[in-house]
Amino acid sequence: MNRVDSVFIIASGDIDKKKDVFSSRLKSVTIASEAPVTIINYEDGIHLSLEISKAHHKAWQQARKKNHKSVLVLEESFLPSANHYHILNTDEPWELIYLGRKSRGSDIPFESGGLVVPGYSEGSYAYLLNDIGIAKLLDAGNDQKLIPVSDFLMAMQGLHPDRDLQKQFSGTLTALAPMKNFIEEDSGKSSADNYKPLHPQLFNLDIKDDTEWVRKYINPQLVQREFDLLCDEPIDNVYCFPLFTPLFCKEIIEEAEHFGEWTNYRQKDEVPIDIKLSSFGFDEIYSYALQKFLYPLVMHKYQLNGEGWRNLVSQNFIVRYLAENQGHLGLHNDGSYLSLIVTLNTEYEGGGTFFPKFKKLVKAEQPGHASIHPGLLGYLHGARPVTKGKRYIMASFFFMGSRPFADGTY
Repeated sequence: MNRVDSVFIIASGDIDKKKDVFSSRLKSVTIASEAPVTIINYEDGIHLSLEISKAHHKAWQQARKKNHKSVLVLEESFLPSANHYHILNTDEPWELIYLGRKSRGSDIPFESGGLVVPGYSEGSYAYLLNDIGIAKLLDAGNDQKLIPVSDFLMAMQGLHPDRDLQKQFSGTLTALAPMKNFIEEDSGKSSADNYKPLHPQLFNLDIKDDTEWVRKYINPQLVQREFDLLCDEPIDNVYCFPLFTPLFCKEIIEEAEHFGEWTNYRQKDEVPIDIKLSSFGFDEIYSYALQKFLYPLVMHKYQLNGEGWRNLVSQNFIVRYLAENQGHLGLHNDGSYLSLIVTLNTEYEGGGTFFPKFKKLVKAEQPGHASIHPGLLGYLHGARPVTKGKRYIMASFFFMGSRPFADGTY
């Protein structure tokens, strides 16, 4: 590939003030030289991820209307970091090429050329599309569903770990990616950057010295690592244990309500009930806490000895069940190795996680207490209806890239 036909930049706010920055950065993107640039503006607001999805869709529509053979789509956070674009002159088939992403493992490299078939990845801030890819994305109907673009692209490649979401899309999009990103995401301009936390202290975690954060938010029983003493096992391989403090639960509920951008991301629900933690900039902090305090428990209780298990990654949500609306979640299996549920409040009636095979209801009685269970097979479960009040939980789904098994997991 020598040049793209057009460049689309997804941006918000005062565009005139940003044009010079965009122009300066594009000078380093050689495949975009002399290509016309179109800025797709979206409105900041409580439905930020949905507005960004709409903006990407508009870019694809304009590209098809103009019969473009190849386009570059960038979000305003794009930051060029390399210029070895010659490796894109490949004979390998493609419909989408990531120029920047966060790889979560399971990439498959080619023998030469510096390209890979990407495994599960996050990010939609820099990618190329050809005309076939444009058509596939538009024909998939995400303008009706409007899930986040990063997740939509994964589902279109057949790589999304949420099997219910994956079933809604063809999974036939052919993608490539360079081994090393050409474009990074400017950490100072992420989509969550406009959000101002209600509880700044919740976001103030220094990984070099996390003592104060841990004291406030991690249950002290878990810090002691007496895993066999603090874990209950109401069902074989389903473990219950204290994880966070009541203060953490109170503040994260208030933070989610303050953010207010409830979605129906998993497409199982009639009304919006969940928020991805990445939407308001809390995912990295939460993942750090899980890796440091939950992973040792998981590896101990499930006897996971392979080093590969330390590479588990998670999708993290806060979920709100309302008695008057979507107060339950039907029976299902999760598309994950393991699934975590953290109880955030107890001021409701009904609720809990029911496992029909075992005829057991798992329901924590204290905020901050959690349960974890295998996700893929054998543990069909559902959320019992909330009959009064609001039930808040944190839900996490753990997986490794896009492959069902990875080296070091056995």
